[in-house]
Amino acid sequence: METTKVKTPEHEVEVNSLKGTLFSTLVFVGGGIILFIVLLFALYMTRL
Repeated sequence: METTKVKTPEHEVEVNSLKGTLFSTLVFVGGGIILFIVLLFALYMTRL
């Protein structure tokens, strides 16, 4: 008896969902950090 692992459609959906979640998290967190730095820089430049 040979058992083989078969990727089920549910597994593919789970992996794609995790990849999408990771991508969106990186985009939102990275974008938020960059916007915060730009905001601080703009405030600094206006006070000079």
